[in-house]
Amino acid sequence: MSTISKDKNICKSQILYGDGSVYVGEYINSEKGRNGRGILVCENKSKYEGLWKKDMPNGKGKLIYPNGDYYLGEWKDGKANGQGKFVHLGGSEYEGSWKDNLQEGQGTEKWPDGSVFTGIYSKGQKKGKGKFIWNDGAIYEGNFDSNQINGEGKYIFKDKRKYEGHWKNNKMDGYGVFEWPNGRKYEGEYKNDKKNGIGELTWPDGRKYRGSWKDGKQHGEGLFYSIKGNSWKKGIWENGKRIKWLDENVELNE
Repeated sequence: MSTISKDKNICKSQILYGDGSVYVGEYINSEKGRNGRGILVCENKSKYEGLWKKDMPNGKGKLIYPNGDYYLGEWKDGKANGQGKFVHLGGSEYEGSWKDNLQEGQGTEKWPDGSVFTGIYSKGQKKGKGKFIWNDGAIYEGNFDSNQINGEGKYIFKDKRKYEGHWKNNKMDGYGVFEWPNGRKYEGEYKNDKKNGIGELTWPDGRKYRGSWKDGKQHGEGLFYSIKGNSWKKGIWENGKRIKWLDENVELNE
């Protein structure tokens, strides 16, 4: 059943398709396609309501999925393109830029527990600069790739410890600086979230260890600075324990 609008070329109609879907809205006779404002209800109970052009969603519209999730925003040729908001039934949501049904460009993602990410997306994944705030107060600001922390960035833990440096797949990996609230500081290499390679640890009282690390512990040859003697001594460490001194005081050019 259809009615003719003031523009004789535009009809308002209800159409039942062979797949069980129903369209109610405007179409253009000359183009034999949905054009203007209309509603499409599919057999699986998904529903699109919004603007159409050349028989496809184009412009602003809302798509409600069978499970209750929905997208509200801009469309181009039947796909989410431009600015829009996707809301999951469970409470998480994304609002920002889209390209061909995927997050692309600047956007913000929120979760029911209060965690928030704001940053750059590419092909539906976090990629580029971004900031993630967890519900426990921890904050990361820096680079992402493939939805994970990758590259250079700064992480502030909920207990106010700080790490700034290189990351790989959500773990500290490469060169970085780790600082504790009490003044302790490590500057050096990491691998798989642990101190590995060459690095220097400074204690709040001024003592220092500079040398080799393995699995988060002093391991191998290193130098120890004693505040009592105001001097450096060379030694060998194994799994965090000093095994022996190699010589007496060492002259260093700081």
